[in-house]
Amino acid sequence: MAFDKEPVKKYESWFFTQHGVYVDEREKELLLHTIRFKQGESVLEVGCGTGRYIEYLNDLGLRVTGIETMEELVKIAKQKTKILPEQVISGSFENLPFGNDSFDNVISLIALQFSIDIKKTLSEMLRVAKNKVGIGFLNKYSFANYFTTKERRRLYKEAVPLTAKQIKNFLKEILGEKINKTIINTRYTLYLPGKLGYFFSVIDDIFEKLNLPFGDYAVMIIKKNR
Repeated sequence: MAFDKEPVKKYESWFFTQHGVYVDEREKELLLHTIRFKQGESVLEVGCGTGRYIEYLNDLGLRVTGIETMEELVKIAKQKTKILPEQVISGSFENLPFGNDSFDNVISLIALQFSIDIKKTLSEMLRVAKNKVGIGFLNKYSFANYFTTKERRRLYKEAVPLTAKQIKNFLKEILGEKINKTIINTRYTLYLPGKLGYFFSVIDDIFEKLNLPFGDYAVMIIKKNR
């Protein structure tokens, strides 16, 4: 089956629109607020796509590696001027080609929802992470996702809807009794549908502080018990 570049191009372009910039900033702020990277730390992004977050985290002074299953997306990422070719590799999410505790932090931003085996991917992320694992996901229980832009909806049409409870259930199966000593924190953002958030961002601010579990986008941080 031929790879269709058009949805990817349109989605990348969407991030330069007013609404796209707003969504991008909210999602990045949530990640930074929850995982709290330290400068110079190593980060693995599982499902790096076209490398948007590799560029962003490079600018923050982090040592970033990305892994992606789709060769076409790997090629796009490697063509970007802010990304070194060796920062992006092609490989399986379910069998990460790294040793235990290889990275200070491991993140996966929406990509987990495309995994053929979510439990195995989570297990692998925990294995190669030394400190924290961060999972960004589109929330199944979000009201706003029914009004998602066509670019976002088209790119994520194959994504499996997730909730924090579902991810925690996978973690219970993986960690067993260790789950009781594992710190897990989930935060939400992007509560308003469509472009309303851009024009009424104060409402998103209020709902974020309340941390209501109905935001369109969420980040779960798992702090490993060492």
